[in-house]
Amino acid sequence: MPLEPGQKVKAEMMKITLTVKRKLGEGTQGEVYLVDGPHGQQALKWYKPAQATLDQIAAIRALVQAGPPRGAAGARFIWPLDLVTAQGQPQFGYLMRLIDTSRFAELGEVQAHLKPVPGFRSLTRISYQLANSYRALHLSGLCYRDISDGNLMFDPIGGEILICDNDNVGVNRQSRSQVWGTMEYMAPEIIRGEADPSTETDLHSLAVLLFNLWCWHHPFHGRMEYELRVWDIPAKRKVYGNPVFIFNPADSRNSPPPDPDYQTVRARWGYCPASLRDLFTRAFTAGVHEPRRRVTEGEWQRLFLQLSDGTIPCPSCRAENIWEPGGKILACWNCSSSIPLPPKLVVTTSFGTHHVLLTDGATIAQSVITPGSRDDADPAPVGQVVRNPADPAIWGIRNLSRVVWHVIFPDGQSLDVPSQKSVPLNPGTRIDMGGVSAEIIL
Repeated sequence: MPLEPGQKVKAEMMKITLTVKRKLGEGTQGEVYLVDGPHGQQALKWYKPAQATLDQIAAIRALVQAGPPRGAAGARFIWPLDLVTAQGQPQFGYLMRLIDTSRFAELGEVQAHLKPVPGFRSLTRISYQLANSYRALHLSGLCYRDISDGNLMFDPIGGEILICDNDNVGVNRQSRSQVWGTMEYMAPEIIRGEADPSTETDLHSLAVLLFNLWCWHHPFHGRMEYELRVWDIPAKRKVYGNPVFIFNPADSRNSPPPDPDYQTVRARWGYCPASLRDLFTRAFTAGVHEPRRRVTEGEWQRLFLQLSDGTIPCPSCRAENIWEPGGKILACWNCSSSIPLPPKLVVTTSFGTHHVLLTDGATIAQSVITPGSRDDADPAPVGQVVRNPADPAIWGIRNLSRVVWHVIFPDGQSLDVPSQKSVPLNPGTRIDMGGVSAEIIL
């Protein structure tokens, strides 16, 4: 039965009583309520009778006891905090953090222009954090099993994310689940009945979600879907079970039809940087047929970190643009104006090279210096582009780390730069950032 305002419920492990205040929303599995207790206001997901099974109650207890992945990557999950019961009722639910819906938006709200549309920098940050958090979950031996736009909320301005509905998370290839995913996001092998949800199928769902974030469209909704007369379960099985990417360079059967409803996806696909289009193409061609060739969370992370560090505003219209390594010129996508490129910092690690556009205020993230770190969760930057307070025409990179940088200038002279001191932005200058080499180039 639904809960009523004023009704008392109990959190099992915390051994506290909560008061139901009001209903916040409803989904396929249950209803969400605002509750009040000793720790202030929180949210409660209350399962519908068909979902309140012994397997589900065991799953919630296991998730509460295990806790989310560590660090900031894990803190983005709205994880079950405790099992909640009500006297005289066979149903149950779980306690979780309350989400600030005035700040965080659903993708559908953004696409309907009810919330601000993220710029490129925010979009790269949202995408990076998604990959980062799911990587942390998978490294913990867990799989999510229901990645979709319905379980993501994000700050369109700052780019921070929250991942909701974590009650279906389970041990990879081991624990049972009542939910196998949202059909639009399911891997083809699940739809065809050839596989159960796993970290490999999560990778497909993550790629679909990222495509939706960037292109506001489903990667398999093209001519094949457009020509169907009825959009029922058999039709969805046909489209998602044996999918053809709408921008498949080798197969045009499912390309977007010449209909105004497909103008947005064509335009937004064109705005995607070439490196992003390449990863999407791999995810929805080779990755569809061969799960082991799917794009990994680490690959998405490195790409979105690079795209974020290549973001630059147009001096004419202020629209955000993305420069990619190797590009000699950049024209604004919005007004076609030429955008002058600043010097770049090229950082070389065992993962390859990473370029940072040295724009005013640009930062060098710790994840650029240590890209393989497990808890790669946007810590404080190790460097920042600043102006000399005595002469604003002189620019430099301030050392914000605890490591002394060893600098070699183009003329061969060397200098040690301790924390809070700066390296002049002279092309040809090489910097040893504690065992990681970097060079300033034009």
